Amino acid sequence: MNAPAGWYDAGVPGQERWWDGTQWTAHLRGVPVVAPQQAPAVPQAPAVPHAPAVPQAFGSPQASVVQGAPMGWFAVPGTSDVRWWDGSGWTPYRIRKGTPRPDAFAYEPGSIGVMLGILFVVVGIMQFGSFRASGAPLFAITPLLFFVAGIIWFIGGIRVNGLRKLPAPRTAPVPDPVIRPLPGEEEGAGAGWFPVSGQVVRWWTGSRWSPYVGQKIGVRPTQYGPRAYRNSMIVGGVLAGLGVLAAVFGFTMIATAGRFAGTVIVIPGVIFALVGGLVMLMIYIRRYTMILPPQAPPLR
Repeated sequence: MNAPAGWYDAGVPGQERWWDGTQWTAHLRGVPVVAPQQAPAVPQAPAVPHAPAVPQAFGSPQASVVQGAPMGWFAVPGTSDVRWWDGSGWTPYRIRKGTPRPDAFAYEPGSIGVMLGILFVVVGIMQFGSFRASGAPLFAITPLLFFVAGIIWFIGGIRVNGLRKLPAPRTAPVPDPVIRPLPGEEEGAGAGWFPVSGQVVRWWTGSRWSPYVGQKIGVRPTQYGPRAYRNSMIVGGVLAGLGVLAAVFGFTMIATAGRFAGTVIVIPGVIFALVGGLVMLMIYIRRYTMILPPQAPPLR
C-alpha cells in the first residue's frame, strides 16, 4: 500500500524528501538533526534513492538547505508570480501562460547587466559626438542604437538585482508537469550531471535530458531555450549583415565623397559586424545550454 503524501526521511542526515503519494520527487528540505532517543516516529515509505551530488560549479544540496528551501518552482511571497528558486535566491524565470519563460531584458548576474548598460551608454555618447561633428541626420542612428541597447542592459541588470532581495519561499513547491523532469529526478541507471559546454552541466535522468542546466550562478531552467536560441541566431545574423552593409557603404563613401564621412559609417559598421558574428559564434558553441542535446551522455 502506498504511503500518504508528505515529507519523509531522505536517507541523508538533516534532510527529508517529498513523497507525492505515488513516487519520490526531487524536492528536499532541511530538518534539525536530533538524537536517536528524541527522534519522532517516521511513517514507513519506499526506500529513498541517494540524492545525486551537485557539481561544485554552482553549489551543493547542503547549501540549498541552509537557505531554508531547496531549488524548485515556488510562489513568490506578495506577488502572483511562480518563479524558479535556485536554493539561494529568486531568478528571472517564471511560469507564464503555462510555460517557464525568462523575464524580458533580464541578464545574469545583474551586476554584469548594469556594467554593460553603462558601457553601451558611454559608447553612445562618443558616437553622438561624431554625429554632431558630421551634421548629417542619418548618423544619429548609431548613437541612438547604442543608447537603447545600454538602457535595455541596465534595466535588465537592475531587475535581476531586485529579485535577489525578495523574501524566500514560504509555501510548498509547485507540482506542474510542464516543469519536469526536475534536476535530481532519476528514471534509470546512470542519472547525473554531465558537461554540455565548458563548465555548464545538464541533468540526465537516466533516460532523457532534463531542461535544467547548472552554471556558476546556479541551476537554471531552459524550457524557453529553443526559441531563445533561434532568436539569438537571427539577431546576430541581422547585426552582422547590417554591419557588413554599413562598412561597404562607408568604404564607398571614403572613395567617392570624402574620408571623414565614410569613416563615421565604417567604424560602427565594423563594430556591428564583429558583434553580430561573435554573438552567432558564441550561441552556436553554447547551443546545448539552450537546447536539449540530441544524444545521450557522454557527449562526443
